[in-house]
Amino acid sequence: MRTRWLLAIATVIVSAPLSGQQLRAPDGVTLERVRAGVDLYHGKGACAPCHGVFGLGTPDGPGLTGGRWKLGDGGFDWLLHLTRHAGWGATTRAGDPQPMRGPTVLDSAEVAAVAAYVWTISRGRGSPSAP
Repeated sequence: MRTRWLLAIATVIVSAPLSGQQLRAPDGVTLERVRAGVDLYHGKGACAPCHGVFGLGTPDGPGLTGGRWKLGDGGFDWLLHLTRHAGWGATTRAGDPQPMRGPTVLDSAEVAAVAAYVWTISRGRGSPSAP
């Protein structure tokens, strides 16, 4: 049930015009890729335990749906880079631990799918320089 609900929301986000950060989904964000990203986020990638079932965050990981990004602009290319290169033992610029698993357990196509899913749920976030 949860997966169907998340896919319904992702479908609307990917296919609807967006306001704020971007007017349309970037080329790397397709419905098929977002669907795969939902499954990976909740399964093999193990993102949900830290970032929350709906990406709202937990004490172990920041929310992905609102607030300001601290390290980048929140665009798909940036999310793809961050998901690919942040790993166990990586730290943020402030020195906080960043134990993301994506790069250690997901291949390149899977990393891209998770980044596409996170892009869809993060449209409420702003870049660090945004007012």
